[in-house]
Amino acid sequence: MPINCRGAIVGAGAALAAVAAPGAAAHADPLPVACTPANVIDNVCTTRLTSVTADAVNGTITGIPLGGRTAITLAGQGDAYLKSTGFGDSAPEPVERWDSTIDSVSQLSVDQFDPSWHANAKTRVFMPRTLNDLATQFPPDVLVVRFTPDDAQPGAFRLVSIQPTPPGNPIS
Repeated sequence: MPINCRGAIVGAGAALAAVAAPGAAAHADPLPVACTPANVIDNVCTTRLTSVTADAVNGTITGIPLGGRTAITLAGQGDAYLKSTGFGDSAPEPVERWDSTIDSVSQLSVDQFDPSWHANAKTRVFMPRTLNDLATQFPPDVLVVRFTPDDAQPGAFRLVSIQPTPPGNPIS
């Protein structure tokens, strides 16, 4: 009896599709109530976080937006993490370490001919986790975040930018 390979491939493809998409597509959480219209442009909310905790396993931070009561969880890639602004020569030590971490990691070569490219690439990928941990040491209201809903990660928002800025300095 001949084997029908085409039917087996089609059947396997259908089975994989059913496993890959077991339910409806994920929908992003709406922006939190603390994101008043004055703080939202193009569905991106800008706010300060009054306190921060970090989850090194998931690479997220959780904080309470200024004027809010409900904590939000944020996640983002390394390019969302910006050096501090507005501190001059009086930045708190964790903020100085934040800036030096960004400087040192941005200098790492990931050129395939560099013998350290693999370790350097890993350091770049894990930089957000290092910076998230530093953010937990910041004084209150220092961390300015810009974020948007994230369809790929329900329960968390996608960081557009994250930057230490002294309280009282305007955010934009």
